[in-house]
Formats: sequence, C-alpha cells, structure tokens
Amino acid sequence: MKVLERLVLAHLRPQVRSFLDPLQFAYRPHLGVDDAIIYLLQRAHSYLDGSGCTVRITFFDFSSAFNTIQPRLLSDKLQAMRVNSSTISWITNYLTDRPQYVRLGSVLSDVVVGSIGAPQGTVLSPFLFTLYTSDFLYNSESCHLQKFSDDSAVVGCIRDGREEEYRALVGDFVEWTGRNHLLLNVAKTREMVIDFRRKRTSPPLPLCILGEDVAVEEDYKYLGVHLDNGLNWRINIDAVYKKGMSRLYFLRKLRSFNVCSKMLEIFYQSVVASALFFAAACWGGSIRDGDTSRINKLIRKAESVIGIKLDPLKLWWRGGH
Repeated sequence: MKVLERLVLAHLRPQVRSFLDPLQFAYRPHLGVDDAIIYLLQRAHSYLDGSGCTVRITFFDFSSAFNTIQPRLLSDKLQAMRVNSSTISWITNYLTDRPQYVRLGSVLSDVVVGSIGAPQGTVLSPFLFTLYTSDFLYNSESCHLQKFSDDSAVVGCIRDGREEEYRALVGDFVEWTGRNHLLLNVAKTREMVIDFRRKRTSPPLPLCILGEDVAVEEDYKYLGVHLDNGLNWRINIDAVYKKGMSRLYFLRKLRSFNVCSKMLEIFYQSVVASALFFAAACWGGSIRDGDTSRINKLIRKAESVIGIKLDPLKLWWRGGH
C-alpha cells in the first residue's frame, strides 16, 4: 500500500505546489525543524530592533489534528487547487469507510468503520494534512502565522501598544479552525511575550480563545527546543545538558559490558549526539561561552568512554559535521 501511496504523492505534489503555504515547514523537501525555529527567531529579532516594539507569540495546541480531517472538506479544497477529479476520487475513497479493529494476541475487537480523519503511520496522510490547512495563511510586515504540521504559531510585532492586527489574526485563525473541525486545546495553548524595552508598561491583556484566557509563560518548548522570553537559550542548554548526561550514563554502562568501540560510537551518534545537537543550527552560535564549554566537556567525557576523537559543538552547528 505504501508503494501506491508514494506514487499518488509523486503525482499529487506537482499539481498543488503553487497552493502550498510557504510558511508550512513540515513535509517539505529541504525544510525542517531548524528552518521553522530560525524563521520564527529571525522575525522576532527583526521586530525587536524597532523602537518601542514588543513581540507576542501564540503557540496553538490541537487535539488529535490528523483524526479530525473531513474528507468532504478536503475534496472541496483539492477541487479549488484544480487537482484532477480522478485523483480527488481516489483520495476520498482512501479516507472513507476504513475498517479498524484492535488485535490483542488472538483476540479481535469489534470492527469499526471510520470516515473521518487520516490513517496514522502512512506516507500520504501528513501531506494531505498540509493541504487541508493550506487555505489559511498570513504574512504581513508585522504579523505572520507559521506551521510545522499541526504545530502552529502566530507571531506579532506590537508597536507602541497597538495589537489590533495580532489579535485579529489570532481570532481569524481560531474561527477558521472551527469551520474546519480542528479541535483547539485552549488549556494547552500558550502565549509568550518578549519585551526588551527599558520602560515597560503594565502586562498586556491576555488573549481570550473560546471563552478561556490563554496562559502567558516565560518559556515554551517549541518543536523540541526551549524558547524563553529573554531569547538567551539558558533553559534550552540546561535541558540539553541534562539529557546528554543521562544518555552518557547508558554509554558508560555499555562499555562496562565490554561492548566494542565501534558499537559504542554508533550508540553515541544515534542516541547521545542526536540529543546534544538537536536543532544546534538554531542555538549553537548564540549561547554563552560557558554553555559551549559545558557541552564540549560532555563530548570529551564521551570521547574517553569510546576511545576516539569526537566533533565539538562548533562543527555541528556550523554544518561541518
């Protein structure tokens, strides 16, 4: 089935390329988490360079976003993108009347037929979700909406207290999610305010979404990276270091079992380094010298366990690895 899905995906992409949201960073060739975070930070810093400006960011949380796709609405959207009718019919059939059941050993549950949502773990579903959400996009000089799959963030520049555009964008997006049957989890939606002004006024009024005030946080974990309202990476580095140390423990355990150096290196690259250098292109060049030393010290500890030379942090975030 996945082979067929890949064929359909290769056939579908060229037809819809011009309709894709340029600020959807997921499931796109040559784009990823690093690009989404760097773009958000670049826009935030550019806003903060202006006199009397603050930045407000709303991070939206959805409940089971893939499970709420409506095939009929998706079909209408694909027609608007001028996808050929046979492809639309195939996709609609792919999403409707899907038998589902649970197997536990030799016992099977009752079969349930589903016609809402997209099946998980498939090749086609993630791209269909980006198409389902591609008809809401916004990018002005002072506000934008960016997405990474269902992780959506509204970033707004508030100049001299004028926040009308930002609030209007949040409101329009919330209204659009309702029309498209996407379930917002307001209790887990968060806002972060970045304010570097010397003379700060009283805190801004909170956003109200679906009758609930959105909680304002000093830091937020966005796409696996901790962002804070000081943009200084302190919280993220603490989390990275803690995770690296816990995984270094397992590396040492493997050595105590006389695992060969080659296998230790493979474990380091796949388990330890993947945690240490996740999204390092975003933060590697902006952290304090002391934090760089902490990470490099941890790398040297791994070197002593494995018995080989390992690349320092600088080579990872500069792309020299």
